Amino acid sequence: MRREHEGAAVRREFFRSAYLLGAPWDIGRPQRAFVQLWEAGAISGEVLDVGCGFAENALFLAAKGLPVCGVDMMEPAIQRARETACLRGLDVDLRVGNALELATLGRRFDTILDSALLHVFEPGDRPAFAASLASVLRPGGHYHALYFRDGPRAVSPEALSATFGEGWRVKSIQEAHYEQTDPEGAQAWLATIERGPPSSSTED
Repeated sequence: MRREHEGAAVRREFFRSAYLLGAPWDIGRPQRAFVQLWEAGAISGEVLDVGCGFAENALFLAAKGLPVCGVDMMEPAIQRARETACLRGLDVDLRVGNALELATLGRRFDTILDSALLHVFEPGDRPAFAASLASVLRPGGHYHALYFRDGPRAVSPEALSATFGEGWRVKSIQEAHYEQTDPEGAQAWLATIERGPPSSSTED
C-alpha cells in the first residue's frame, strides 16, 4: 500500500512538471480517435472528459453544442483550459478534481471520454476507477477509453475486461493511434464500454 501511495505521488509530480514545462500530449487539437467517434455518432448527451488535461477533446465537443464537463487533478491544466474556453467563447464546466472521486461532481453523464488516463493507474487502483466512473455514468451510457497498447503502462484487453466486469459490457476494443507532439505518436487501444442496467429501480 505504501508503495502505491509513493507511486501516486511520483505520478502527480510528473504531471505537474509536464503541464508547467510542456507536455508531449499537448497537440493543440482533439485526439483524432475521438473526432472519429463523434463523426460516427458514438458521442452524445452530457459528456465528461475525465483526466481532461488542457481539455481539447472537451472543447471540441462543446463547440459541437454538447454539454461538457472536464475534470483533471492538475490546476495548471484546468486554468489554461478555462482560458482557452473563454477565448473560444465556449461554455464548458472545467474543474480540478480526483478521477477516483467523480461522485463529488454532483452530475450524471451519458458519455465519458478518457484520453490516456486509464493506463496511469496501477492495477490495484483500476477497480476504484471503474467504480468512480459507474457513480456518474448513466445506465446505457458509454465510456470511451484511449490508452497505451505497448510499454510499461500498457493495459491488455484481458486486464481491461477484468477491471470492467460486473455491471459493465465491453463492446469493442480496437487498435488506434494516440497523437503526441512526436509525429509518430503511440500505439493505442480504443475501448468502448457500456454501463449495464441499474441494480435497483431507484437509480435513473
